[in-house]
Amino acid sequence: MQRPDRYVTFKNIDCEGMTRTVMDHVLRHVAAGDSPFWAYFEAQRTLAHGRGLDDLRVLHNFLPTLKELLEDLDDPETLALLEELERQCM
Repeated sequence: MQRPDRYVTFKNIDCEGMTRTVMDHVLRHVAAGDSPFWAYFEAQRTLAHGRGLDDLRVLHNFLPTLKELLEDLDDPETLALLEELERQCM
C-alpha cells in the first residue's frame, strides 16, 4: 500500500506577502498600545531580526498569544488573516 505524500509545498503561495499583511495589522495594535504585551513583542521582534529571523518566524513564535489577544481585542479580520497564514505557510 502506497502512503500518501504528506509534503506540502509553498510554491505559488505568497507567504511573504501574507506575512507583511498580517504584520501590518498587528503593528496597528502595537502602535495603539492596547496591551502591555506589545512592547515585549516589539522587543522580541527586534531581537529576532538581529538574529536573521523574519516576521513569519516572529509571528509563529507568538501564535497562541497573538490569537488570544486578537480575540480579546475583537479583531476578527486580523485573526482570520493570521489563521490563514498559519494554515498555508507555517
